[in-house]
Amino acid sequence: MLAGQVLDPFVGLWKITDLYFQHEMPTRSIDLSNLDHLFKGDKALMREWIALYLQESPQYFTQLSISSESGDANALAAAAHDLQPQAHYLGSARMLELLAGIEERALNGDTLGCTHLLKALLPVREAIDDELRSVLNADQDNHKNR
Repeated sequence: MLAGQVLDPFVGLWKITDLYFQHEMPTRSIDLSNLDHLFKGDKALMREWIALYLQESPQYFTQLSISSESGDANALAAAAHDLQPQAHYLGSARMLELLAGIEERALNGDTLGCTHLLKALLPVREAIDDELRSVLNADQDNHKNR
């Protein structure tokens, strides 16, 4: 049970998530209000999207790394561009800022200039993935406690 969690069969995913973040992780890397708006509050669809993001996004981050190492500016720009909507839906301004910077530099042929941005992106990505897994785990814990 999470700190501050109330055993109530009607406690939803976001109440538990808010309690988790208030007590366990004071600084958030994500704000799921964009995703909530996109799915009109349908928490099941939001959970599906989060699970799909966690499953599919690694290939884009791998493409960023491979493209950077090989100096393929077009592939680097494309991978950064493809991840930007996800960063927006996740409400991660920092991820969005880094991806936009990578895309811009890559489009200008500056793959070496992307290196520091890619290094800064890694811990942001890890924090986001951890928070998303916590959201899914909190929801699973809520269903077990009903």
